[in-house]
Amino acid sequence: MNIIVTNKYKDLLNSANIEILKELNGVFQVKEIANSFNSIFYKKLIIDATALDRFPKDDVLRELAKTFDTEKLILFLPPDNPPPKQFLSFLISINIYNFTDNIKGLIELINKSNSYENVQSFVTEPVSARPVDNELDFSQGAAEMSNGHIILGIKNVTKNAGSTELTYLLKRALSEVHNRSVVALELDKSDFTFYNYRDMHSIDSSKLGEFLTAMRNQDVIIVDLADGKNANICTDVIYLVQPSMYRVNQLMMGNRTAFAELKGKKVVLYNSLLSEHDINTFAKEAGISIYFNLPPLNDRIFNPILNDLLSKLGLIFESESTTENKKSFFDIFKN
Repeated sequence: MNIIVTNKYKDLLNSANIEILKELNGVFQVKEIANSFNSIFYKKLIIDATALDRFPKDDVLRELAKTFDTEKLILFLPPDNPPPKQFLSFLISINIYNFTDNIKGLIELINKSNSYENVQSFVTEPVSARPVDNELDFSQGAAEMSNGHIILGIKNVTKNAGSTELTYLLKRALSEVHNRSVVALELDKSDFTFYNYRDMHSIDSSKLGEFLTAMRNQDVIIVDLADGKNANICTDVIYLVQPSMYRVNQLMMGNRTAFAELKGKKVVLYNSLLSEHDINTFAKEAGISIYFNLPPLNDRIFNPILNDLLSKLGLIFESESTTENKKSFFDIFKN
């Protein structure tokens, strides 16, 4: 069942005949929407953009992306006032990939969320911080740092969750199995030394800008964020949690709000042997959504399960049928 927040396009959205668990109508702040649906489990949250107070200010959209699981979020844009391509690029830079301005696109997104691959053609050149017609207000961020290519960050949430190992495994899979041009990066440390694998760079964070400029011809840059900062340079970030009782309790003792801070983010369980039932229980108790579950992996060979993660992240194509869906989705934004 779906949750829907409507305003100007209430009648249009209701004409879609989708299954609705709960509906709000009016203009709301993001926190008001979140409070209204607290502890309610839903398939998709559909928000009429005109129902957002101060839309389309960038701080409102950033709060939206931070508050909700963006894989479940669908932003319905004004069909009678199409936004500029720069605005769509901004949405993508904050991990909002599910946007449409018509009912056909809405139904498609309810059935299947977009990946970065589905929307990357909307990524434009960096947008400077400026108002447009006193409405669109963009800020410098990941899209500006990326120079047009994908920068995937991998960040540990629980201590030593495995960001370095997963960076290596994904880099190797993309390079050797899928023939993609990929480099890996770690900042202010030298753990990559122990893998002795090509195109894995350890640099001082002060040289980050210079490095990204030098790597502008790469398809993908994978950044081992470890426990540090610099997530702002990434076009996408996954957050690693090792779900053992020891690691989870260690995390919570150090930061009681750790899981609350993961709401709406792409949480990957790593070195996880949890069953599907256990995963659902863990997600419910933590109050978060689980983006992917990875079991212990052999770092000496290619692990086919990585294809599923890479596909979900939009770094590889699933099949020819995926390409066809991608083309039909682009038709949504044709004038």
